[in-house]
Amino acid sequence: MNIRLHIVGWVACLLLLTDGARAQGQRRSTDSTRTRRSWRLSSDSTRFRPRLADSIRTRRWDYALVVTAGGGLSYYATHLGMPVGLEQARISRFGVPASLRVMWYPDHRLRVGLETGWTSMYSYRGRVDGERARVYVSAVPVLLVFSMPLAWIKGIERNLVRRMAVTVGTGVYVNHSRLDYAGTVESNTISTGWMAATSYTYPIGRRFRVAGELKWFDAVAVKNAAFTAELQLVWRAHSW
Repeated sequence: MNIRLHIVGWVACLLLLTDGARAQGQRRSTDSTRTRRSWRLSSDSTRFRPRLADSIRTRRWDYALVVTAGGGLSYYATHLGMPVGLEQARISRFGVPASLRVMWYPDHRLRVGLETGWTSMYSYRGRVDGERARVYVSAVPVLLVFSMPLAWIKGIERNLVRRMAVTVGTGVYVNHSRLDYAGTVESNTISTGWMAATSYTYPIGRRFRVAGELKWFDAVAVKNAAFTAELQLVWRAHSW
C-alpha cells in the first residue's frame, strides 16, 4: 500500500513539473514575440513609429494642412548704395516683416508648401541740393518651400532638437522701391531668389503651436538680402 502511495505521489510531482515547464516556455515565447514585434515597429516601419513632438499632427491623422503666420524684426545685411550728393543722410536697415506660409504635412518627414509675405529691406533720407529726399525699398517673396524636422538626428539633446526644423525655399521676389524727391517715383522689379530658415516650435494646444524662426531672404538679381527673426503662430487647419 505504501509503495502505491509513493508511486502516485511521484507521478503527481512529475505532472506538476511538466505543467510548470510548459507554462514557462509559453511565457518566454510570448515575450520574445513581443520584443521582436516592438523592435520591428520601431526600426522598420515609420508608419507605426510613435511620432515625436516636432509634428503638429496627432496620431489619428496621417496628413495635415498647416498654416503659419508671423512677424518680427528684419535687418538689411548687404551693401547699401546711396547717391554721392546726398547730405545729412540717415539710414535705416531695420524693418518689421510679416510672413504667411501654407504647408502640407504628409506621412513622412519632408513637407512642402508656399510662402509669401512682406519684408522691408532698407530706407534712407537726406537732402539733395537743399531739397528733402527719401528712398524706401521692400520686397514681397513668393516661394516654394520645403521643410524637415530634426527629430531624427542622434547624439544631440533630444528635448531641444525634436521640436526644431529647417526650411529652404526658392522662387521670385517682387522688389518695390519708392523715391520721394521733387515728386514721387515708384517702381517694381521681379527678381529670382531663395530663402533658408531654422525654427523651434512649442505646443500650446491640440491644433496650435507657437514658433520662433530665424530666416535669411536673398533676392539674388537685385542684390537685396535681409536677416529676419520672427515669432509665429502655427495652426493645423485640416487633417485627414
